[in-house]
This record gives sequence, C-alpha cells and structure tokens, in this order.
Amino acid sequence: MSYHFTKGRSNDLVISLIGLIDIISGIVIYVSRNFNLTSNSSVSMLMFFYFFLGIWSLARSFRRRKYFDWRAIIDIINAVCMTLIYYGNVYEIFQIIGAIIAIKGIIGIFLITTKE
Repeated sequence: MSYHFTKGRSNDLVISLIGLIDIISGIVIYVSRNFNLTSNSSVSMLMFFYFFLGIWSLARSFRRRKYFDWRAIIDIINAVCMTLIYYGNVYEIFQIIGAIIAIKGIIGIFLITTKE
C-alpha cells in the first residue's frame, strides 16, 4: 500500500477512513456532471486533502526507492479533478475517474479488513 504507517490497529483505522473518503470522493467526482458543485467547501477540503496525501505518499515512496506508486498518482489525479470541479470545469471522463477512485477505496478497505 502507498500509505506507510507503523503497524498497529489505529493505523488500520486511519487507512480504512482514507478508503472511505476515497469512496466518497469517487462518488462526488462521478456525479459532478449532474450537480453544480462549483465553489463548494467540501470539494475544496477534499481537494487539499488529496493533494497533500498524494504528495506525502509520493515522497514516502521515493524515500523507499519505489518510483511508481499508483495509489499516490490516483490521489493527485483526484486532487486535480476536485480542483477542476471547484472552478466549474467538469468533463465526461470524470465518470470513469470517479469509478476508479471509488474502486481504489474499496480495494483499500478490503485489503485492510482481510489481512491477518
């Protein structure tokens, strides 16, 4: 996983919450063509959250000499989509990107809940 924490139950909770927020933001991006979310404060909070999460995750991956982290790249794409939605630019590809982000969240929660 791209979110590097120390081992423990509290970190499982944090990663599960990140997965839940992934699902919520994927749904927001997916339905952004049907609803006017321009200048919405929750969209701006998600935008900043995913921008910093993606940069942090990329930095941690580079530090571990893993130069391709697909989860961090999806987080940055999520931040870019949220920025575009915030400023009123919504494209048809956002439905595909929203589905990918929601699936990423489902996979994250599934991997945390099924580990031994």
